Amino acid sequence: MEWKNEYSLGIKEIDDQHKMLLCSFSILKEAIETEQAWSATHYRIVELRDLAIVHFTVEEAMMRLFGYTATEEHRTTHEHFLIRLDDILNMSIRSSADEEMLKLLKEWLTMHILGSDKDYARHILSGASVVRTGT
Repeated sequence: MEWKNEYSLGIKEIDDQHKMLLCSFSILKEAIETEQAWSATHYRIVELRDLAIVHFTVEEAMMRLFGYTATEEHRTTHEHFLIRLDDILNMSIRSSADEEMLKLLKEWLTMHILGSDKDYARHILSGASVVRTGT
């Protein structure tokens, strides 16, 4: 999976993180397609999960910072992705998770980055103010 301009949200830090996630996806896909040892595939899933956790934390902080009203819904989609990834990670120890993993990655890319991520980016880039305390 390679970066395409259509994936850009216009927020440099988030776009850079998405590029790192796509790179991790590509490395995982290559490990699967070249039928590397299960341990290599398993390690790549762990690596992807760790990157996703950091990325999701940054995204959710930005949403709260700029008062995005659908932050909780978005956080829930992140949580569901991580639960599915954990299931696949556990399955990869016992058997091949290849087909399910590639399906999950493709769904997440198309539905999340091009969908709900674009929504919160539009909110931020439309001139949303930083949420301030009442003091």
